[in-house]
Amino acid sequence: MSEEKKHVEMPPDREHLDFLTSIILFIVCVVAIILSMGYWKKLGGAFYASPGFMPTIIAGALIIMAITLFVNSIKGSSISERCRQLGAAVPATLHSKVFWRAVIGLAIFAVYIFVLLGRLPFWLASFLVLLAILLYLNFEGKFQLKPVLKLILIAALSIGGIVLLFQVAFSVPMP
Repeated sequence: MSEEKKHVEMPPDREHLDFLTSIILFIVCVVAIILSMGYWKKLGGAFYASPGFMPTIIAGALIIMAITLFVNSIKGSSISERCRQLGAAVPATLHSKVFWRAVIGLAIFAVYIFVLLGRLPFWLASFLVLLAILLYLNFEGKFQLKPVLKLILIAALSIGGIVLLFQVAFSVPMP
């Protein structure tokens, strides 16, 4: 079978993506509200003074937006049709270079959050991750010293600026 025949096209409209986004956003917001309520119950006192108040307000507003997006995504269609379109889009998504670039980028940030922060000084962990992201996004298949040195300089100046601004100028403790 030729390469052209194997390629799976995504549905021409994008409403199925709005459908999926609205469902994921709704679930994330419900979880955020549940966790925020846990802060309030754990600490006691008035709800409006608890650390879970603002996340609950923000998540509540996002739930309204998720419901609006959901309703708009099924206009002129049905839930089963949107689910069928999502199923048809999965093979095209899994073969997409953009999708895998995003997954690898998110994996780099996951390593930063769950592995590096707390084990290395903030400036070092942030520099390494920013440099890794810059190198990953700018890699063109062959190593060239000059662009790499530029990216190292960009990462160092960016993290240095962040540390100077927040830690020195604003006296905000860095993690």
